[in-house]
Amino acid sequence: MKDGFAFETFVDLYGDIFAEYLSVVTAKLPGENEVYRSVRDEIETLYEAYPKVLEIFDAEKTSDLNEQECTALIKVLELKSRLTDMEMESIYFRGCCDGIGYLKKAGILGRDAV
Repeated sequence: MKDGFAFETFVDLYGDIFAEYLSVVTAKLPGENEVYRSVRDEIETLYEAYPKVLEIFDAEKTSDLNEQECTALIKVLELKSRLTDMEMESIYFRGCCDGIGYLKKAGILGRDAV
């Protein structure tokens, strides 16, 4: 390890803007991930076909859904879960890259590693 290296974690440096950092990481997904875009587009298509499904997320209103709308709602929730999984994976891998960067900065990994 290099002499005089002061290790500061990401949280030490950016803890107050961590949510913004996560948002920046996930905001790149639509531009970089075709599957993510198609899932997001499928959700929008369901909202257009079943407007009451989108309204269900409005906490100020009550809503009655018919059987088709309930099926669409279930599909939307499954797709949203899939988007969340992709976002978490993206954040995980961003963290892995950051970890490698810290190891390189600390001199634990050589500059040519990975």
